[in-house]
Amino acid sequence: RPSTVTGLTLDGNTAHSTGWWWKHAGAFYFGGSLYYNGDKLEYNPGRSFSFERDDCHTCKVNNCAPPYSDCVYGCPQDEVDWLRITNSKAFLTAGVGLNSWSGQMEVIGFESHDNSLAMEALSGGFWINNLLAVCRTGESLGLPEGATNNRPLEGSGFFWYDTGQEHIITQSTFRNCGFRSNKYNQYDSSATRGCDDSNTSKACYSESSTFGFLTHSDEFTPEIMQGTRDITFDNCGRRFKFTMDKLETVSGRGQNWLDMDGSVSGLNEPTIIASGLELAKDWWGIDDQVVYEPQAPLRFIKKNNGPIRSMGHVRMSWDESL
Repeated sequence: RPSTVTGLTLDGNTAHSTGWWWKHAGAFYFGGSLYYNGDKLEYNPGRSFSFERDDCHTCKVNNCAPPYSDCVYGCPQDEVDWLRITNSKAFLTAGVGLNSWSGQMEVIGFESHDNSLAMEALSGGFWINNLLAVCRTGESLGLPEGATNNRPLEGSGFFWYDTGQEHIITQSTFRNCGFRSNKYNQYDSSATRGCDDSNTSKACYSESSTFGFLTHSDEFTPEIMQGTRDITFDNCGRRFKFTMDKLETVSGRGQNWLDMDGSVSGLNEPTIIASGLELAKDWWGIDDQVVYEPQAPLRFIKKNNGPIRSMGHVRMSWDESL
C-alpha cells in the first residue's frame, strides 16, 4: 500500500511520448489509489475519489509496522509526508508534463518541453521552484497516431485550480507559451512571441495561455489562493485565461493571487492579482489606481499603494437553531 510506504527519492527522471489516453494524464502523475475491495487488491491509475482511505498520500511512517497498527486507513493529516521530485523532465506528452491530485509536493528543477500543459497541481499544498516550461520548442511534434483525437494539443504553461489550493511558484521561466494574436499583445508584441496554429506539426491551440485559472466551481474557493515570486516570461503570447469565459462563477469572481515582486503583473512591486469580472468590480476595484487586465480578465492592485493592503477573511455560518 503506498499509504504505508514512506517516500522514495525522485531525482533525475525523464518521461515522454505518453499521456495521450486521458486529458489530465501526466507523464509524471501522482494521485491514483491502491486499495483492497474485500479480498481483491484494486488499483485506480487515474483520479481517485476514495479520499476517506487517504489513498492518495504518502505517510511519514509505516502504519503497518510496530509500534503502529492501523494498516487500513492510511495516515492522519499530521503524518502525511510531502513528496519531493527534483531535476526531472517531461516532453512530447499529449496530456500534462506533471500532474498531481495528491497535493503536498515540492517540485524542484522540473523541465517541460512540447507538452499540452506543462504542469497542473489539483490539490492543496505545492511549492514549485526553478521550473522551466517551454511550451513549444519549434520542433515538429512527433506524437503517436490518435494522440490528439477529440482535443487540441494546447501548448499552455500552468493552470491554477480553484478549490482548496495553496500553491507557490518561485524562480521559474515560461518560454514560447500562449497563443500569438493581436488581441493578446499587451505584454509582448514581437512577431515570434508564443505560438500559433499556422503549422499543424508545431502548432498550439488558439486558447493556449501561459497561466490559466480553472473557474468552474461555485463553492470551496479559498482566500489567498496562490503566490509567485521571480517569474520570467520569455517570448510568450497570451498570458492569462479563465477556463469559463461565458459564465461568471463564484471561483471566477473570487480569483486572487499574491504576486510578491510584481514580476507577473509587470508592475515590479508587490501586487494582488484579482478577478476582473464585471460582477466582482465593486469587490476588487478598490480605487482609481487599480489596473484592469483584459486577457482573463484580471485586476492588478498595488499592495503598497497607500495603506499596506492584504487579503481579508470573512467566514459566515448558518445558526442551526433558527
